[in-house]
Amino acid sequence: MAIEIFDAVIYLPIIVIGQIYFEHYFASFKNQRSANFILTTVIVVTYLIQEFCLLQISLLNIRDAAFIMVLPVTMLFRNSRNKIWWWLLAITPIPANIYMAHIKLSSFSDWGVWIGQSIVFFLVCLALTSRKYLSLRVRYTMAIVGLGIVELLYLTLENQFRPASIVAATADLGVFLILEGQRYAVEMKKDQKLKLLQNESERDDLTGLLNYRALSQEIKNLTKRKEIHNIIIGGLDIDHFKSINDRYGHFVGNEVLNRFSTTLRDRIHSEFPNHGYAYRFGGEEFSIVVTNHSISEVHAVLQSVERYFVQHPIITTEGDQISLSFSAGLTNHLNGEVLDNTLKRADRMLYSVKNNGRGWIITDHHHKLEEAE
Repeated sequence: MAIEIFDAVIYLPIIVIGQIYFEHYFASFKNQRSANFILTTVIVVTYLIQEFCLLQISLLNIRDAAFIMVLPVTMLFRNSRNKIWWWLLAITPIPANIYMAHIKLSSFSDWGVWIGQSIVFFLVCLALTSRKYLSLRVRYTMAIVGLGIVELLYLTLENQFRPASIVAATADLGVFLILEGQRYAVEMKKDQKLKLLQNESERDDLTGLLNYRALSQEIKNLTKRKEIHNIIIGGLDIDHFKSINDRYGHFVGNEVLNRFSTTLRDRIHSEFPNHGYAYRFGGEEFSIVVTNHSISEVHAVLQSVERYFVQHPIITTEGDQISLSFSAGLTNHLNGEVLDNTLKRADRMLYSVKNNGRGWIITDHHHKLEEAE
């Protein structure tokens, strides 16, 4: 009995964790389309080998295929968006029970029970993965405990209820949940640190706006989103900002940058919720990206920002009053165009404004008229 418990407690976590790290490694190739089929094939083959090992451990320890469902359930809760784990969860009990029937541990006449097991496991996991108000750790624990209860009931119905089997199964699932819980906690802390570092690396320290790194990443992501049907990119520059710095000092200059960025961000976010973002491109230069809206709508919002600063000069902490204006260039992304080229065109349009008097907003339409003249 001691050997049965030892085998159950040791080998199940090793096999499951091995599959987890195996998937982690190959996930780095998921964005390569040519590798997707090979990747899926390798994962499925590896999964089947792991499952065969778990089946042998299950039969050796408790005379039932109890442990085989731990692997697909674990992988499913780790990545429920990957359809392959739903398919493997559904079909796994069937070949396992066919094998058991082949070695005379069950009967082929029990095929209805096998299909019933598949349906039960599938529905339980479907229900738990959709309960977003519960933490992933709680839902996963409920799934594993439910799995153990189902197997115990099945052993009872099949008159295979042996003390050694029950202790081995219970000890194994208990130890596995503890180890998996600890590993999950470590992963969560690691993910939180990575997200914090990523957020810090994508935020401008002074203004709190997203920075050029975030802008570059967003431009790459936009081309992959099917719901995006129009993209407007704008370049903005605070007029005569160097003069403000020279006259009032850098601390006042920072105040001006903060006031401008806050007003721009709030206006863009309020007028284009979930479709408009403001970035600090560098120095006194800013960029905006607006999707699923027309260039005339974006132009009108920037005009409202312009009017705001005309009516509300910046009053510094020293009591100085600073009138603020800005120049801007807005352009439409063209079909089939690399988004980086759209950004460069907006930047060129901005500099054409700066070289021709500053203090106004140019769009594609105005730019074409100017070139025609």
